[in-house]
Amino acid sequence: MPYCPPCRLEYEEGVETCTDCAEVLVAGPMPEEVPERAGAEEKWTVLMRVRDDETAEIVRGLLMSGGIECQIVGKAFVEMPVPVVDSLSRIEICVPQARAEEARAILNETREGTAPCPSCGHMSSADAPSCEYCGAPPR
Repeated sequence: MPYCPPCRLEYEEGVETCTDCAEVLVAGPMPEEVPERAGAEEKWTVLMRVRDDETAEIVRGLLMSGGIECQIVGKAFVEMPVPVVDSLSRIEICVPQARAEEARAILNETREGTAPCPSCGHMSSADAPSCEYCGAPPR
């Protein structure tokens, strides 16, 4: 199955160029590992996977404010002939492999003192009287 190396999207047989970036597709299975960036010697690794663009942008902002470059890579099952349920799509957030531990520390520090809402899952302050997103009371 051909794929686009920059976008990391797979296409049906017979498609020759990526519909997102117009790159020529590469034949064969897509490699699991995030490839090295052109001209760079540093390897990248997947830091985490999220389900929506909003969460990915929040994580990107946290990492960038800590001086860590990151890439957001959207993944979807585009070869399926029927509409795909959102839960099958995901977004990968990649960082330089050498800075992955530092990136995890930034995200863990941000999570301290927060708790997920039992109704919607939004992360709010652990001592908040209700969820700031949906208004549900804490457990």
